[in-house]
Parts: sequence; C-alpha cells; structure tokens
Amino acid sequence: MITIFGTTYFTIGAGFVVLALAAPFLFWFARWLWRPNVEDKPRRVRWLAVGGTTFGLLLLLAVGLFWDVYLIGQRAKELCRETGLVVFDTAITDGVLGLSAIEAWTGYGFTFLEDQIGDQKFRSSVKDGAAVRDRIQEFVAEYEFASKQEPLPPSTQRADSRLAKRVDRITRRSDGQVLGHLVAVIVGPGWLDHSVIYSSGLTFRPWICGKNSSGEVTFGQDKISHSDLVRCVLRPLHTPRRGNDEHNGSARACVVR
Repeated sequence: MITIFGTTYFTIGAGFVVLALAAPFLFWFARWLWRPNVEDKPRRVRWLAVGGTTFGLLLLLAVGLFWDVYLIGQRAKELCRETGLVVFDTAITDGVLGLSAIEAWTGYGFTFLEDQIGDQKFRSSVKDGAAVRDRIQEFVAEYEFASKQEPLPPSTQRADSRLAKRVDRITRRSDGQVLGHLVAVIVGPGWLDHSVIYSSGLTFRPWICGKNSSGEVTFGQDKISHSDLVRCVLRPLHTPRRGNDEHNGSARACVVR
C-alpha cells in the first residue's frame, strides 16, 4: 500500500516489477521505431525522440497495469469513511455467545462464554484459576457476538468486486435486536497482484480499514476492534477482577461514525 499525491494504491508491487522488466525492451523498441527517421538528425534530437517514445510507452503500460488499482483506491477511500462503531443500546450480562479467550473476558467481568463447533455446543469458564470448557445442550447467553463478511450491494463499479465489508454485531437473541455494530472494509488487490498471488500460492493478508477512537480512518493497529464493541455495548454483571475497566465507558463515548 503506497500513497502518491493523496491517492492510495493497494498493491504488492507486481506492477512495478513488470514495468522494470519491460523498460529495457521498450527502450530498444523505441530506438528501432525511430531509427529510420532520426538517424541523420543531431544526437539531441535522436535521444529526445527515443526517450519521449519510451516514456510514453511506459506510461501507457503503467495505466494498463494500475488502472484497476487506482479505481480500487478511490472506491476504498469512499467506503472507509462509512466504517466505525455505532452503539444503539447497552445491556448488562454475565456471559456472551460467540466470543473466545475466556481468561481475558473474566478479567472484564463476564463469568462464561459460549460457542459452537459443528453441532456441538460449549461453555467456557474459569474455575480455580484454570480455563474449563464443557459441552452443553443449550445456550443460555442472552446476547450474541457475530462477525460476518458481506459483499457490497450490486453496483456498476468494477472495483466493488475487490472490496467487502466486515460487520461485527451484538444482538439480543430473544428478538434479534442489534445493540451495536462495528464496520470495517476489506480491500483486495488488483488483477495483476491477484494473478501473481493465486498462481504462486503466496500468503496474502488483505488491507482492512476502520476508524480509531478519534473517528479517523486508519489501516493500522489503532483501529477500533471487536473487543471495543463488546465493552461499549455489554456491561458485566459482576465486578471485574481488575477493578473498574477503563474501557467500560458510556455508550455516548463509544459512538464513532
């Protein structure tokens, strides 16, 4: 990901490699193209003609390689402004369905977490200082955390096929009411980078944009996380082991649009 003159290009650099490899050939081609016309001209004229032709060919190649990257960057800039955390309501509970890391969340004040793998349901808790995970028949948690990747609505913009939304939600299981959500945007590479990644089997992590606590768009680690969403929406029924958690603020302080 690089930013040039205010425009962000999401690329792993395959296009730059192609340009570097193509430059010598295009220079030779420009010399061959202009040789019959400028061989009897002064050296300055010859090199201006060859250099100008080479630059023009490289520019055309760059546009072909990076045009979809440019479109993706422009679309991502627009969509990233729509990310962030919104809290509609808060609730008090002693456990949540859909979360992991029971040791961390008992420090916040929850006494259990629930999850499901296939048809098997589990409840995690901490007993005598150790994490315990038991199989159960039914969930008892009133609230559920879920994260889902959603494609963008149908659009005529070709760049939309390279972008998706990741939406984290906390809902009340009894009626499906959404208490809060956190939206991030996943940005994929252009056609050339995608082809290189797919054909080579490289491991690739897409770029993800969100907002930080100040409401600024960021691609860094300072963006609001799902843990912030949980802390802003759900209050522990019991006193946290570490005392008052500094993240357990009011809903108003947690609303970031």
